[in-house]
Formats: sequence, C-alpha cells, structure tokens
Amino acid sequence: MIERIKNLSEKYFPRVIELRRQIHANPELSWEEYETSKLVAAELNKLPGMLVTTGVAKTGVVGILKGNNPESKCIALRADMDALPIAEQNALEYCSKKEGKMHACGHDVHTSNLLGVAMILSELKSEIEGTVKFIFQPSEEKIPSGAEAMINAGVLENPKPAKIFGLHVSPELEAGLVGFHGGRFMASSDEIYLTVIGKGGHAAQPQNVINPLLIAVEILLALKPLTDLNVPTVLAFGKIEGKGATNVIPDKVELAGTLRCFDERLRAERHEKIKAICESVAQQQGGSCKVNILKGYPVLVNNEVVTSSAQKSAVAFMGKEHVIEMPIRMGSEDFAYYTHQIPACFYRLGVGNAKKGITSGIHTPTFNIDEDALKASIGLMSWLALDRS
Repeated sequence: MIERIKNLSEKYFPRVIELRRQIHANPELSWEEYETSKLVAAELNKLPGMLVTTGVAKTGVVGILKGNNPESKCIALRADMDALPIAEQNALEYCSKKEGKMHACGHDVHTSNLLGVAMILSELKSEIEGTVKFIFQPSEEKIPSGAEAMINAGVLENPKPAKIFGLHVSPELEAGLVGFHGGRFMASSDEIYLTVIGKGGHAAQPQNVINPLLIAVEILLALKPLTDLNVPTVLAFGKIEGKGATNVIPDKVELAGTLRCFDERLRAERHEKIKAICESVAQQQGGSCKVNILKGYPVLVNNEVVTSSAQKSAVAFMGKEHVIEMPIRMGSEDFAYYTHQIPACFYRLGVGNAKKGITSGIHTPTFNIDEDALKASIGLMSWLALDRS
C-alpha cells in the first residue's frame, strides 16, 4: 500500500504544484476566501464519490469520501485557506497578483496538499475503511477563528470524526522532514489592548500634566515579570502609540500586545493580573488604564496516542531519518479548537532548503518553500488517513 500511495503521489504531484501556484498567485485574506473556496470545490467535484458542501461558515468547504462500511468510523483532515496582509518580495513567476496580500504562512501549501490527498484517496476508495472528511477552513490568521466557526457550523458532526489530522509548513526544517510532538504543542494566544489615560498639555509645564507615556512605561515594567520562559508563558507588547509631539503631551497612549500560555488555568490568572497591575499602576500615577483582552486560540493539545501512532506511521512511510521530535512552540494555531473536541494530531512539514536559498521564515515577505516537500506530504497524509492502526 505504501508503494501504491507513493506512485499516486508521483502521479498527482504536478497537479498539486499547479494548484499551489495558482492559489499563491491569488491570495485572499481571512473571511474573503471566495475564489479559493470555488477552486477547492471545483477540484473536489472532479473526484468520483466525493460529496462536496460549500458555504460552510461562510467560505469553508467540506468534502466527504465514503469507503467500505462508511458508518464504522470517520477520519478528518484539515487545511486552512487564508493569506496575510503582507506585500510579497519574491521574484517568482507565480508571485502574488494581489497588492499587499501574500500567502506568507503557507496556507496555499496546506490547501493544495489536502487537494492532493483527496485525489489519492479517491483512487484508493476501495481501500478506505469508513469515511474520510476533508475540511477546508477560512480565517486561521484572524480572530474570530475559522476553526471555531466551522465547529459551530457542525463540521465535526454527521459523521463525527474519531480523530483529525492537520499540518503546518516549517521553513526551519529541511524539505523531506516531518516533526511530531505529543501533548501540549502550541500556546494559547490572546490580544491585549491597553488605553492609558492621563492629562495632556504643554511639555514644558510638567506640573500641569499627567504624562500617559510615563505611566505606560511604568506599566510595561510592572508587567515584565509575567513573562516566564520556564513556565512557559510570554507577555509581549509590539505597539505603543501616543499622538503627541516634541512639546505636546497627549491625553492618552494606546498599547497592543500578546499573551501566550500553555496552561488554561494560568492563562486565566494572567488575565486577572494584567488587569489588576495596569489599573493599579495607572491610578498610583494619577491616571487610569482601560484593559481590553481579546481572548484568542486555546492551547493546542495533540492526543498522545494518536500522535504516537501517526509518528510510527510516518517512520514506516518516510523512514526514521525523516521523522523528528519537535519542541513546543510559543506560536499559536486555531487548529487548537479541534484538539479540544476530538483526538487530534497536528504535525510540522519541512519546506526549507538552505542549498536553494529557501530559508525565510513564515510571515515574512520573502517566505517561500521547496515544492518537492509536497510529494512526500500528500503521500504521508493519505497514509495517515487510511488509519490501519
């Protein structure tokens, strides 16, 4: 069976690359994936036996492929489709045609990969025990989460999957490698917005002002101990804006940051501490602070049994030298919502190639992949979906 899958991977690899390049050249932002979802639906509808539903959670697409004894079990596979508001700087023939938009996180890879898996499994329909559900979701990059919306729309029902698999590109890993980690794998993610209010005025008259910039500095220093990499938890601020001038103290300062945790209880505690510290420090300095915490994705928890089994299957399919153990990541992923509903495995796909100069990180304007990685990835996910454990 492994050889059959590898042969089918060779067969469909050129088409998968074509699809990846087409999607890459036409990126669409979160909740705007209209043309991408049309393309996905059109490709799925070409496959014998594939039942396709569109418009799930606005732009989501779901394909269902029934094998032998379709009611016996269901395996779900997920890909995300949205791009980022980044201007691409690559010199590629399939570079983004949309100004200020780019597939800088590899969702074009995820989507084309899952389409390739659908092509392979459609040919192996007689070998499938149960049902395979293909989930193409919108808005991984932006709150509100597309994964949460898809779940609320019933994507994990009728039929209910016994387990779900997903992958993410990793340019730090060489193409040809995949990485796994059982248990807590990726952090929760919350957006922190602070509005520090003081009293503006002339900079040369400090006795008449309450400088919100100084209050903001005191707040940042007071919040610094909430970052502890030993736990691990991170609270970081990337934006501070006070619209004053060289001789003008503004009335308010706005800050924006992120909180990353690996424990839901600690996450809730950090929310309370952030609010208490900000309000207390501002009050001590004669001002005030409004705290708005936009709760984002939960901790991504890979099921230990499912992940261990998938890792062993990867070794059988790719060879031990191509399968590695990944460390935890402070990054976040809305696939986490699925992991809190059903047993799940989210793994990493190596797409880098130092010899070819493909080393840029995700979310950068020069991000690119070694497309050879897709040949192994469509085969591996197909092998995992057959679920012979």
